Amino acid sequence: MSGQNGELKLVISLKGDRASVGVQAPECDPLFFGIEGDLGAVLNGVPGFVEEARRRWETSKLNPECETPLPSQAKPAAPAGASTAPRSRGKSAAPSDQPPMF
Repeated sequence: MSGQNGELKLVISLKGDRASVGVQAPECDPLFFGIEGDLGAVLNGVPGFVEEARRRWETSKLNPECETPLPSQAKPAAPAGASTAPRSRGKSAAPSDQPPMF
């Protein structure tokens, strides 16, 4: 059984006729399930969610580490046609499709 002494944490979030159920055990990543129905239907579904979580934790308690860079870690791409030379503060020699702001 996952968790010491079978300890589990259950979180139920209800919104209208829809619910999200989170199941977590110590040293295991939480698992989330969605279900439609009133509170009674949600509570009837909880034992099945707990069993599904325990089955998954038997093979993998934690999600694998992300090995690819996150979008926030990637260097932004240079715009097409962008030059690495410093810009001059004078007027541009090339006409622009955008009207000047100042």
